[in-house]
Amino acid sequence: MAPPIPSGHLAAMRTPLILARSLAAMAALLTAAPSYADVNVDWLYDFRHATDPRDNANNFPVVELKVFFPQSFGSFLMKSELDLNGTNHNVSQVYTELSQSIKLGSLKLLDRPLFAHVGYSGGLGVFGNATGGFYIRNAYTLGLAYPFEVQKAFCNVFVAVRYSSLAQPSYDPMISIYAGRYFFNYKLLVANSLEAWTTAHEHASWELESEVWYKIARNISVGTYVRTTRNVYNVSNRWLLYPSIGVRYAFTPGSN
Repeated sequence: MAPPIPSGHLAAMRTPLILARSLAAMAALLTAAPSYADVNVDWLYDFRHATDPRDNANNFPVVELKVFFPQSFGSFLMKSELDLNGTNHNVSQVYTELSQSIKLGSLKLLDRPLFAHVGYSGGLGVFGNATGGFYIRNAYTLGLAYPFEVQKAFCNVFVAVRYSSLAQPSYDPMISIYAGRYFFNYKLLVANSLEAWTTAHEHASWELESEVWYKIARNISVGTYVRTTRNVYNVSNRWLLYPSIGVRYAFTPGSN
């Protein structure tokens, strides 16, 4: 996620409309999702004020939606996060990531197929009791992805060029690494996801997302989600730790 850049009252006025459209798009996607798509809805409580009071006045709830859709030619991933850090826990920020991998014919590396990767991220937020707003600037990625397995862990690596729609547009290198594995007959999930990039106008940035979920019912898990970041939410050259705990509801649309 790129650091938010204030843009005045106009962004604040547009935020509710764009948020409504985003939620409508999510609902439409879920309705149309094929029966083998995986959907996770996470209800989290973020304790970032406890670990970084300098930049965060409050701890707050977070709602996160993830949709993973495997396809014959690749896979689609959507991740959307709603921060409920406004007055009376109203939505203060919405952030969305979209990505699609596309199999590159018979092209392989170490006997495993290579994929093209295309992605998008961006969002909006408000501050000062919704009297002002900001953009999370659009970013677009294009590169190569390589999924593989190690010791029953699913892994994926992609390297890409990242275009950031700043006042002075920037084309920069980016790398992403994911590794996740289930234990105890799919009751326990341990996963880590690292993204690192740089821009010509800012310091190098990276974010490590670590999560542990334990299934307590057919569709319900409890767990923890921890972000370790540098120059993502604030350009301060500090390492920051944002821990959270919560409940996950996981389901497959159309299944019984």
